[in-house]
Amino acid sequence: MPATSLGVVEEIVSNLEWGNIAFDTPKKMKFEEPKTIELLLSPTKSVQELQSSLKSREQTESARIQISNRMEADLSGLGFKIEALVPQEQAVYRGKTTQWKWEVTPTKDGGQNLYLTLSAIINVSNQKVPLVIRTFDKTIEVEVSVGQRISTFVAGNWQWLWASILVPLSPFLWKWYQKKRGKKQPPNNPGAAD
Repeated sequence: MPATSLGVVEEIVSNLEWGNIAFDTPKKMKFEEPKTIELLLSPTKSVQELQSSLKSREQTESARIQISNRMEADLSGLGFKIEALVPQEQAVYRGKTTQWKWEVTPTKDGGQNLYLTLSAIINVSNQKVPLVIRTFDKTIEVEVSVGQRISTFVAGNWQWLWASILVPLSPFLWKWYQKKRGKKQPPNNPGAAD
């Protein structure tokens, strides 16, 4: 079979083994508050074992997927700052659960999409290439507190606030300050000689 034939990839895929994954799927997050998202993969452990091994068991999802001895997991989303805490490409073997972790910080409010992509790294014509096995997408509701809304508004509009509120009030504030300062001066001493 020629190295460029699609049959080469089909044969590789048909020989891939199966494994289980479990990962965190939070429904809600707080704006600008980081949260750790974890993914576990094992060729031997059950879905239930993997789910019980997750640090956060609030909301989880699991699946049975095809795996190779090298896997890549990528977490992405436009409304988030995402930092991988472990390498995205890792070796997989029977005696160990493979773990991926990310620190995820929401940067936009409202419904934001987070995407998890799992790829098997396969050898095609002596080149290591990713083969996307499965993509999961979740909508996470990002909540913003009242204090955060006010500080974000002030930070984004301080020039406007300065021009429209503080500048017109400055003469009144100056008069109030002068009046207050005048009251604090010591009274004239009536017993002092003229």
